[in-house]
Amino acid sequence: MKIYFKTITYTILLAFSVTVLSCKSSTEETTTEKSSVLPNGMRLTILKKNKDITSIGILTGSNYGTTHTYTYNVLLHEPDINWSYGSGEPKNFLFCKDTTYIHYANKNSYPTKVKDSITNTTTTEYHYKVENVYQKYIDNRYFFNLFGDDFWLDITPERYNQIKNSCNEYAIPNDGELVVVNE
Repeated sequence: MKIYFKTITYTILLAFSVTVLSCKSSTEETTTEKSSVLPNGMRLTILKKNKDITSIGILTGSNYGTTHTYTYNVLLHEPDINWSYGSGEPKNFLFCKDTTYIHYANKNSYPTKVKDSITNTTTTEYHYKVENVYQKYIDNRYFFNLFGDDFWLDITPERYNQIKNSCNEYAIPNDGELVVVNE
C-alpha cells in the first residue's frame, strides 16, 4: 500500500511539474527585401529573413525566452552573382577587373576545455566571437551559365586589404546586427 501511494504521488507530482513547466512556442518570420543601384550601375537585391521563436509557459504565461535568427541572401544582377552564407552579415563588395570579392561579419563558436582539478573532470564551454571574413567569387560557368559551377572561396584579410586600393569597394546595406570589436 505504501509503495502504491508513493507511485501515485510521484506520478501526480511529475504530471503537475510537466504541465506547469511546459511551454508552447510561437514562431514569427519576416522577410525584408531591399533593392538598390550601386554607384557603378550594378543592381543589388538584399533579402533578409528574420525568425523569432518565443517560448511561453502554458499555465504561467511566462515568457521563457526568445531566440532570434536571421539569414541574408545578396544578389547582384548582371553579372549573375548570388551570395548566401547563413547567419553571416554582408558588409562590402569589392569589384576588381577580373572578379568580385565580399567582406562579411560572422559569429563563430569556439570550444574551450575546462578541467576541474578536484573532481578531475573535463567539460567543454563555448564562447562566441564576431569576426570579419573575406571571400573571392569564382565563376567556372560556361555556355550561357548553364554548365559548370560558381562558388565563393575564402581569402585572407591581408589579401583583401592588399587588393582593396586597386578596386572599387561599395557598402552593402544591412541591419548592423554583427559588429566586430578588437580585431
